[in-house]
Amino acid sequence: MTPSVRLPALIIWLTLVWALLWGDLGLASLLSGLGIAVFVVLVARPTGVHGIQLTSFHPVSAVVFLVYFLVQLVKSNLQVAWEVITPRPSMNRAIISVPLHVSTDGLVTVVGNAITLTPGTLTVDVRRDDPDRPPVLYVHALHFTDVDSLRRDVLRLERLAVRAFGTKEQRAELERVVSSWSDGGMS
Repeated sequence: MTPSVRLPALIIWLTLVWALLWGDLGLASLLSGLGIAVFVVLVARPTGVHGIQLTSFHPVSAVVFLVYFLVQLVKSNLQVAWEVITPRPSMNRAIISVPLHVSTDGLVTVVGNAITLTPGTLTVDVRRDDPDRPPVLYVHALHFTDVDSLRRDVLRLERLAVRAFGTKEQRAELERVVSSWSDGGMS
């Protein structure tokens, strides 16, 4: 997607998110959302936010990401609700380091926020010790089973986010990583 298309696509996306958050697709909601979106884009660009230039938008993959996220959100809400209503909690808590495979700030933010928005998990910290390597997320899980399972879940989320918002190169690199995982190797 060229920069001349990315900016209008971002404004349209932000406008729709605004209207959907208000639960109103009326003219007033869309116009106020458009005003907020333009303001956000104008304010964010001069502050050094450069994710607009480094990301892509793939609508079908974005819908797949959203559906996957919503399914995980419902499942985790039910799991946390069950913990609340049962007399003896069966939580097995842990904080696990999860290395990511993409280093774009925008994609790291999408993955980290998706983890945090899902009840039962929380992104505690993001560390980038080496600027040439992708960061490591530290994820708190209430229902921890094993390290590999949690890392696979985050990789699945990262993969869907990269398919929805990543560049062609990022998509190819992550597919290479996923194929190495399916061959038995884990990075």
